Amino acid sequence: MCNNKREVHHKLPLDDGGTNDFSNLVLIKNDPYHQALTNYQKKVTKGMSAGESKTVTWYTMEGNIYP
Repeated sequence: MCNNKREVHHKLPLDDGGTNDFSNLVLIKNDPYHQALTNYQKKVTKGMSAGESKTVTWYTMEGNIYP
């Protein structure tokens, strides 16, 4: 059974200069979308030190509710 729970996701992560402003937030289904985005972000940034930078292309969504 699919979980229809939705969560707030930052389009531009807070660690990358994003804010909690409404324009930077999107409401997305936790399973599978938010889980997939969060897992990807954790995988890509794993092992990075504080202050270290890396250029990464994040997937962003348009609008305020996806899908």
